[in-house]
Amino acid sequence: MKNSGKLSFYLLFCFIPFTTIIASDVEFQFFPNEFSLGEHAKLEVKAHGDKTFRARQTNLKQNGVRVRFVGSGTETQIINFKVLKSQILNFYVDTESEGTFRLPEITVEYDNKTYTAPPIQFKVSKRSKHSQNQFFNPFPIEIDEAPSNESPEVSFHTNKSVFYKGEPIVGYYVLYYDGYRQPFLERDPNQSISFPYFLSETLRQVSVQIEPEVLRNNRLKKTLVYEKEIYALTAIKSGRFQIGKTKFISGDSLRFNSLQETVNTTPATVTVLDLPPNKPKEFTGAIGNFKLNLTNFPKNAHQKETAYFEVTVEGEGGYEGISPLPQSDQKIQLISQNRSKTFRKLDSGEYGFYSVVQFLYGYQIESLSKLQLTPFQFSYFSLKENQYKTLSIQFPEISVLPEKKRETQTLPTKPNLPNPPSIFLLVFLAVLAGFSFLGYKRYTFNKQSKEFLEMVQNFGKKRNVFLADFLEKKEISKEDTQFLVTLLGDFDNQTIKESFRNLSSSERTKVLLLNKQLKIKE
Repeated sequence: MKNSGKLSFYLLFCFIPFTTIIASDVEFQFFPNEFSLGEHAKLEVKAHGDKTFRARQTNLKQNGVRVRFVGSGTETQIINFKVLKSQILNFYVDTESEGTFRLPEITVEYDNKTYTAPPIQFKVSKRSKHSQNQFFNPFPIEIDEAPSNESPEVSFHTNKSVFYKGEPIVGYYVLYYDGYRQPFLERDPNQSISFPYFLSETLRQVSVQIEPEVLRNNRLKKTLVYEKEIYALTAIKSGRFQIGKTKFISGDSLRFNSLQETVNTTPATVTVLDLPPNKPKEFTGAIGNFKLNLTNFPKNAHQKETAYFEVTVEGEGGYEGISPLPQSDQKIQLISQNRSKTFRKLDSGEYGFYSVVQFLYGYQIESLSKLQLTPFQFSYFSLKENQYKTLSIQFPEISVLPEKKRETQTLPTKPNLPNPPSIFLLVFLAVLAGFSFLGYKRYTFNKQSKEFLEMVQNFGKKRNVFLADFLEKKEISKEDTQFLVTLLGDFDNQTIKESFRNLSSSERTKVLLLNKQLKIKE
């Protein structure tokens, strides 16, 4: 994201100190600012766009500094599709002696305009014991490259490090390595992920593209994004947090007898800000850019009937902060609500979250006079404008029609009753009904017990805190969550049927309703 007002997704990272100068559409990046004699620094010149971009010099030597053009490439800076595209020209910079130097005036041409690198200052120290020695062979090829002694690293990254409470962000894991031919990366199934004070959900059909090689801790490392789990995260508390801590298992799938390693992840450090004060009365926590729509509003209705109408809140941002507003008129009741959130290409051309929340209301009409409802107001915090905004819907007037007349039905006359059945027939029917009832009760119990077993098996080994976290993500209420956690707390000590058999009738009904609710969430 460029800033707090746009949901673009920049995914190129430089993880060491570097110098950046932006001149219009062209950006110069030089790193590191200090290196040893015999090694080289890298100058990246990046143009944002797809117009003609070329280097005007391929080799330059000035004041003891040598600059060599070593190649070009492109970079995709978006999730899913190419929304922002950059072209990159790469230069190597080295010297013949130690000391403090300035970068020569390297010029490039983009869209028939000339751009010159600024005189960036850098320092060259004494020769390192392990020189890169790549001046005459910048791209050495080794047929059987020996594995590196340096351990791989897995880090958790977010597209924003500073954001507001309630604002959704994206998080993902990246493997940094230099000794693998074909890296293998899987998350340790025995380890949970730490997202303190964050709501998390896994995004589907979303991929992340980053630079295949980056400088990390002054070493050139290859990268691999763990695309099986890319998260949408929403902070519920302000402060400074470390998120994404877990463990991964990595190795080289093409190297014979390669050992798998357990890697502790480096969590991301993020700062969550409180929203500005002076919130509107109608504000319930929505952050983004939304609009209001009124649908299915009746033009007329009959007295003593219920008029139904639907209010839709939709737009860029998460739905977590969108809540039905309390109505001053007690005759207006919330009937139902439907929520959906997708990660997609927005109208601005960028990628982000788009939410649609529908509220169905009902109004009980009592008088015959024309009906005018109080305007519906919704407030949200606009990231684009960095301020609170309030939207309002003015309801049309409803014409009230007289109460519908209900036709009275005359009761039919009682026909002549036949002679009552014999006592033996009544006893036989009573016994048959009794056995049928017992058989039905047993069949019903076995069916309900089987549904209970399937629900417990879907939980896997989740118990106690882990089960509670799982159920809360499925939007199960705290009361129902505590009920299931307590019910399964001693699960290993008794069979499933015994656990279910010990429940009261109301508790069994509650378990079955929760099972249906979980199936819907799936």
